[in-house]
Amino acid sequence: MNQNEFDVIFIGGGGASYPGAFELAKAGKKVLMIDNKGNLGGDCLYAGCIPSKTVRTKILEFTSTNKEIDPEKIWDEVVKTKEWVQEIRYQQHMEEIREHEPNLTFIKGWATILSPNKVKVEGEENFEAYGKYMVIGTGAEHVILNIQGKDLVLTSDELFAYQKTMKKLPKSIAIIGGGYIGVEVADMLSRLGVEVSIIEMMDRLLPTMPIDLSKAAESRMKEAKVSLYLNSPVASIEKKGEMKVVKANSKNGTIEVEAEEVLMAVGRRPRIKGYGLENLEKEGLKVEKNAIWVSPSLRTTLPNVFATGDVTGKAMLFHAAVKESIIAAKNILIGRDAYRMNYHSVPFTVFTYPEIGMIGYTEEELKSLGIAYDVVDYKLAGDAQSQITNHREGWMKIFLEKETLRILGVQVYAHDAAELMGAFAVALENGLTAKNLAWVCGPHPLTFESINYAMRPYF
Repeated sequence: MNQNEFDVIFIGGGGASYPGAFELAKAGKKVLMIDNKGNLGGDCLYAGCIPSKTVRTKILEFTSTNKEIDPEKIWDEVVKTKEWVQEIRYQQHMEEIREHEPNLTFIKGWATILSPNKVKVEGEENFEAYGKYMVIGTGAEHVILNIQGKDLVLTSDELFAYQKTMKKLPKSIAIIGGGYIGVEVADMLSRLGVEVSIIEMMDRLLPTMPIDLSKAAESRMKEAKVSLYLNSPVASIEKKGEMKVVKANSKNGTIEVEAEEVLMAVGRRPRIKGYGLENLEKEGLKVEKNAIWVSPSLRTTLPNVFATGDVTGKAMLFHAAVKESIIAAKNILIGRDAYRMNYHSVPFTVFTYPEIGMIGYTEEELKSLGIAYDVVDYKLAGDAQSQITNHREGWMKIFLEKETLRILGVQVYAHDAAELMGAFAVALENGLTAKNLAWVCGPHPLTFESINYAMRPYF
């Protein structure tokens, strides 16, 4: 094998790539990973989950301990902390790269796919590389509505990107899109006294989630004094002095929302352009619904090419990408599709406070599939941890298969819903039942023990 021949080539250095690359390197495979950011972590570390949750945590910390707050000073401290967390994680990733050398070669640069076995690398080094296998983990990109004034908007990059976060906190912001990004940002910034509006084209917030969770999000937004404009597709954005005006079409006519800044938060889409994917399509790669088609084993329609993470358009979440990356690596190692991805065990969390979480089947899906089920509605008002945190409004909704009592799906609204999702992820991944959870001895006084209480009728 010459210098530019590899067992596996990974395109991208985010969660969809590096966990699998490490597995293969540890197993003795010669691995090449290319990423234009020059480090690992992808969009999640650069401008996504890590910085956004750092910002959220620090804002909660400052605003919950101080009655009198100075938003500008808090924002300055928040951004400094965010940058520090990103920096130490980038340093940590560089150490991980060194730990997996010489089997792992990491290049800062841009990869262009030439064929199912060949890529052109341009960056720190320029060369063509041959690989027996290829894993495409190119992530996703912001969706920007093609409307007048689209050049006036911010994206979440201006709020969270490494070394590029805006220094000045706006006094008002109009958020286009009521999905998880819009709702999370509204929750954070409203705590700093920013006047926030959300403009959503659908009739509810979190329109892809169950109605109960949408209602929970709307309740939280109203509590935060966020102005909601639902059923209002945006038509244009205009400059008005130092302000910007968002115009949207509602059932009652045109509405105008004036704000210092406008955030475009209508979602993200798989990144399928700009790196030669069309050359694989000519070879038979299937792309549908603007995403790379994969089997449950993460293999594409080309036998030596895998795709993982957001580029598949499935569970567009960092933790899902990590698991997909490892599944692809395991299948490459053993030479067959023995490992498969179970998307029903992937939790989804919206980091408002209280938090919103869901996993598995929704009630609508169970009805459409004709699966007989029971519902456990459990209120957290009597839960010790909910009382300690003074968030007694929480609840859990658990769907059980009627005959076996197997956990099929869960919805949670609670101050620590994200932590609870971890427990339910274990349950769904391993086919656990209500009886299994009823026998778990949960630590007191954590909300985790409420899972045990909710399942006790099934001892």
